[in-house]
Amino acid sequence: MLEKTNATEVDRLLEATRQTMAKVKDCWTATPAADGGVNARIVQPIDAAPDDGDWTICFVTGARTRKAAEIARAGRMTLCYQHDPDRSCVVLSGRAALVAERSVIRARWREPWRRFFPGGPEDPDLVLVSLAVDRIELCVPGVSPEPFGIRYAALARDSAGMWRIRPA
Repeated sequence: MLEKTNATEVDRLLEATRQTMAKVKDCWTATPAADGGVNARIVQPIDAAPDDGDWTICFVTGARTRKAAEIARAGRMTLCYQHDPDRSCVVLSGRAALVAERSVIRARWREPWRRFFPGGPEDPDLVLVSLAVDRIELCVPGVSPEPFGIRYAALARDSAGMWRIRPA
């Protein structure tokens, strides 16, 4: 019975994460800096929220940016989604990679990006950033432990790729 209860709670937390992400157009990315610090920037994920079990989040950036260099060096990244009206926050962390394969970029291409990448999907400065989420922390009203705003719920993938509830 405990296993079914845990699975139900995991599903509830994942759904609350998806719903919060879907409300947010832009989010913050944080990458480990070469000097040991952290750099944060605003990015716009390609899809609002994952609708399958994959939990891979993507956005585009310039191949020659400091952000791309930090991702290539560290191989990890964090995304933070904040929805002010209900004070929800979701933080996703995981393995990050740069994808330069033109066929993948063409499949995900959005015409508004031409403003930043005039060469379109073939622009040599365009890369796709892919985050394979392995940890989620969330603070969502009615979902996170009380007192709200101080305590977070947390999930992490185990070695088999299954989501498990973890201490925040």
